Amino acid sequence: MEEKEIVAPEIGAVEESLPPKITKADLDAVKTTKKGKMTFWIRAVVYTLISSLLIAFAAHSLITPNNFTIGGVSGIAILVNVASKGKIPQSLVLFSINLPLVILAFFFVKKRFAVLSAMNIGLQSLWLLLLEQLLDDFKVEFGTGGEKIFAAIGAGLCIGTAIALAFKVGGSTGGADIVAVIIQRKVGANSIAWMLFGINVTVISASIFVFKGDTLAVTLLPIMMSAFEAYIESKTNESVTNGFQSAREFRIITDKPDEMAKALMKELSRGVTAIPATGMYTRITHTMLLCVVNRRQVVTLKRIMKQVDPDSFAVMSNVSQVLGLGFYIDEI
Repeated sequence: MEEKEIVAPEIGAVEESLPPKITKADLDAVKTTKKGKMTFWIRAVVYTLISSLLIAFAAHSLITPNNFTIGGVSGIAILVNVASKGKIPQSLVLFSINLPLVILAFFFVKKRFAVLSAMNIGLQSLWLLLLEQLLDDFKVEFGTGGEKIFAAIGAGLCIGTAIALAFKVGGSTGGADIVAVIIQRKVGANSIAWMLFGINVTVISASIFVFKGDTLAVTLLPIMMSAFEAYIESKTNESVTNGFQSAREFRIITDKPDEMAKALMKELSRGVTAIPATGMYTRITHTMLLCVVNRRQVVTLKRIMKQVDPDSFAVMSNVSQVLGLGFYIDEI
């Protein structure tokens, strides 16, 4: 959050001891250095390797052998592969459909997004090709009973994590994600959501004609598993994303705001905002300090409160997402 200076006579004399104020220009300057660029691309490559491997493993080893599919391009690749009885590999379908989408992204979205998406798609295709050619038997096939639900759970965990990792470095896993980012510049978010929902429903519904069963229950099972996988995928994506961006918000009521704010800013390098607060019972005016920290800094903040003002009172809240300086997140 944005830092605001606590106005007090004592602070002006010790201003030199506080950490320098960080601005967006400072962050941009760090990212453009050789070290900053190298750090970003190392992280991007590692995240993309993990992301692409998780999707390939889920599609080849969990989804296909258990006779259900997912939405998007990966789902289409699975259906084509099963319908052709393995003659058309998933890797070929996945690469062929995503290639023109990546080209469009290169012209209509940021080049970094297109490059990272292309890396993810290329690695997905490579992992699938290796699994198909060298490890075709590496499949986790569950029985015909209720245990098949574990395949949907596993696939949802893998793909949800993969999508979150790809978004974290400013890329995507391809397919519908690229379409969404391209169209986002033309129409509203609600239109995108309904469009993607329609695409996924169409792909999943088509599984009725591919995974045929003898009874109505067996015929509908692939759709039910696909819907459950989509739910787990969404929740996993949300949990992993919020895990990166979550924080803790502290509202501290204190009668030593200057000393407390100085200690918080100096030791935690976090902004502090002072708000007048009046106790409705005593009618005495105190100061409420608002400070947002990451999870690793909670113990230090509690120690500071105890040392500076043992009589202070604080309320801690979980914050699912924080945007801004100090918690800066790249945008696509």
